[in-house]
Amino acid sequence: MFRKLIKLMSQKAAITVFSFFIQIAIVVLAVLYAAAQFWWIWIVFEFFSFLICLYIVSRDMNPSYKLSWCMIILIAPAFGWMVYLLIGRQHTPRRVRKRLGNAADVSQVLLNMTNAELINSRGVLNPTGSTCADLVLKAGSYPVYSNTQTTYYSLGDDLFPAMLNDIRSAQKFVFMEYFIYEHGEVWDEIESALIERALAGVDVRLIYDDVGSIFTLPKKGIKRLRDGGVQVLPFNKITFSFDMRLNNRSHRKITVIDGDIAYTGGNNIADEYANKRERFGHWKDTHMRFYGGAVWSFTSMFLSFWSILSDTAIDYRHYLPSASLDTTAVGYIQPLSSGPGRDDHLIESAFINLISTAKRSVYITTPYLILDNEMQTALIHAALAGVDVRIIIPHIPDKKIVYQTTKSFVPVLVKAGVRVYTYTPGFIHAKMVIVDDERAFIGTCNMDYRSFYLHYEDGALLYSVNTIADMKSDFMNTLDVSAEVMSEQINDVLPLTRLFRAILRLLAPMM
Repeated sequence: MFRKLIKLMSQKAAITVFSFFIQIAIVVLAVLYAAAQFWWIWIVFEFFSFLICLYIVSRDMNPSYKLSWCMIILIAPAFGWMVYLLIGRQHTPRRVRKRLGNAADVSQVLLNMTNAELINSRGVLNPTGSTCADLVLKAGSYPVYSNTQTTYYSLGDDLFPAMLNDIRSAQKFVFMEYFIYEHGEVWDEIESALIERALAGVDVRLIYDDVGSIFTLPKKGIKRLRDGGVQVLPFNKITFSFDMRLNNRSHRKITVIDGDIAYTGGNNIADEYANKRERFGHWKDTHMRFYGGAVWSFTSMFLSFWSILSDTAIDYRHYLPSASLDTTAVGYIQPLSSGPGRDDHLIESAFINLISTAKRSVYITTPYLILDNEMQTALIHAALAGVDVRIIIPHIPDKKIVYQTTKSFVPVLVKAGVRVYTYTPGFIHAKMVIVDDERAFIGTCNMDYRSFYLHYEDGALLYSVNTIADMKSDFMNTLDVSAEVMSEQINDVLPLTRLFRAILRLLAPMM
């Protein structure tokens, strides 16, 4: 078993893990040695723990995150403050902040150009009448588009053939950014299409997350892409040094083709997402295709990241959408992105706004339900106000500890009137919010701390778009094969399991 594990691990992953444990061991040994030599060292360390707790409490961060770290530090005052300084700081290094700032400036200029064009053509910046659209406009400068057609995919099984066909038809450029690319039938076909287009002179660029794809996109696969003319860059490459930056991953899932077509949703590029390989029962995920003006926001999202990762100057004019593109579409689309480089936690803020302004119904699908106080309060208040709030989570988990943490949040929600279901055929990976049959979100963001505070995420808000009806229909069909979590099941839990879940809930912000 050990040999198989070593064989699966890439060299850089092994080095990183080894480096982390070495650093922890050095810290522990240094503390023990110092305390053995000087009795007053323990008092000094406990004083440092008190100061670090004061620092954490005074910072502008999520209260649950503060509570978790203060508890850990107070339980082990001699070591806790060091562990926090090593891995707990939600802090981006100055060099990275500068590059993120430059990319944000570029993206801001591009999006403001779009805003100006939309004002000139429509005479109004937010035609939706939604406060959520105003929030995203003011906090993130993400425009609202009207001329965009959408196609909803209820399964990866249907998504990938359509995406592959669009890639093969590309004439100008193909951009792809995903958390996971995994060798298999799905990726092999897409890889072949990307190389064929690159050799035909199409500008093909690919971003992969260095942690998400560490076991699944080997060096020889990257070399094959580059030899075929595809430009490939890793996001946040792992190094010998283990710190909080390793938690800041690109969880975004974006495909842009010729500036006219874009895809986003929950699917990564791997066979289990198309149910060609079974891992946790039937894999349920959703995605959406965009054709029209809203694609420009996805293009600018990708290019702003590319400018972080590459020192090569980008002529953005080459990637503008077709001037002659005209679609007849109902409703409005507002693509958006969020991440630890921003302080507004934009997608979580959009979720809370959607839930808080609901009048009839809130339908949510998420693989992980690990809520902070603000999100939990919004859901509970909506249910208490008579809104039909329903959430579908997996029945077969992909991460057992995380699943137990999800279950720790279910009792308080059910008690307040939120109806929680488990997807009995297997694992639901879809990330959707549907409100009053009129507003919706589809994208990459889970209902957990990691997505809201540590990862870079993307998605799209939909207002009065026809495909919201498709999303709701799919949600209802999914309910038909899901089992509702009843109060009797919640109460029928062993005391030891309750204790375990309580501890996990305390540590939830670090999951």
